[in-house]
Amino acid sequence: MADPVRRRRSSEQWQRLIDQQADSGQSQAAFCAAHGLSQTTFQHWKRRLKSSASPVEALFTPLTDTSVPNEPDSGWTIELDLGDGVCLRLRRGGW
Repeated sequence: MADPVRRRRSSEQWQRLIDQQADSGQSQAAFCAAHGLSQTTFQHWKRRLKSSASPVEALFTPLTDTSVPNEPDSGWTIELDLGDGVCLRLRRGGW
């Protein structure tokens, strides 16, 4: 029996496949079987692309006090969802 034809994919093609698997709700094994992919190769590319992902650049915007003089400060809350279950919360209480 002849070996299946090996297909070379670019890193962009692997990233699309990784994203498709994540969105599909299928396990890696089921997704790879359905798409004719080696699960070992899929896992290799997933690790490779995750480790080579460029770090997210932080963009900072200065916060300015827009309160009206002589009005009580009601405070504010900022929540940033950083992914992977990490949430950064900043709060300023009323004075």
